[in-house]
Amino acid sequence: MAELPRLERWMQAVIVHPGSVAEAVRARSATRHLQVSDARRALLPSRTMAPLERLAIYQGMYPLRMHEALAADYPGLAAFLGHERFSDFVLSYVAVHPSRSYTFAHLGHRVPEFLRKTRRFAPTAFLADLARLERAMTEVFEVDEEQAGPPPSPPRHVATDWASRRFAVSPTLRLLSFRYAVGPALDALKSGKRPATRPRASWTAVHRRRYSVYRVELRREEFLLLGALTKGRPLGAALREAARRNGKPLSPAAVTRAFRTFTAERLIGEG
Repeated sequence: MAELPRLERWMQAVIVHPGSVAEAVRARSATRHLQVSDARRALLPSRTMAPLERLAIYQGMYPLRMHEALAADYPGLAAFLGHERFSDFVLSYVAVHPSRSYTFAHLGHRVPEFLRKTRRFAPTAFLADLARLERAMTEVFEVDEEQAGPPPSPPRHVATDWASRRFAVSPTLRLLSFRYAVGPALDALKSGKRPATRPRASWTAVHRRRYSVYRVELRREEFLLLGALTKGRPLGAALREAARRNGKPLSPAAVTRAFRTFTAERLIGEG
């Protein structure tokens, strides 16, 4: 009888093998731990199933669990591709980025990168942007509660010395720019509608309050200003940086609108 650690390593190698169970037990990844003849002696039959048939149940469940894990992190991607194409995507993805952990929590971390490089799933650039958004939302949700801390307190109105004012930023804030309007696309997919996939630039803030993740669609000038504030710039310097990147100064109306959005959504607060 094989010792338990060696048997466990063999069983893992068989379960994660992409081929049939008969191919899996003969693969180098499995036989380096246990030869087929030894494996047959280590596994017992049931009243109705041979040893390898019993093992095939666990091997067959493995891709289903990966499908469930990735669909939980990327529901929009799963909805857009549909069940069959998403299943094909899962198998293609894990062939390149197999699970290396005892948990599936990290399985989908490289989905946006995979979609940028592959040409098997179209429209490629749209799907990569959609995956980036969903990855950011999962990432924000996974931030440790102690690390996340409370959202910033609303800023006080100060009429003087405004240019030197600094603002606190939500510690869970993620700012993303996209070639496609993937925020509205995700909303459409959640409601069972087919989204538009034509290129249309968009800017999004993702953050968490308590145990809820919020997504805020931004205008370009709001994205630029908030990005400067997240670097700890005082307001005057942040406005100048946003103007430089925007190609022209932000209008007073745009700045007013931006701060209404930032404070209403608790993206910034008293520094």
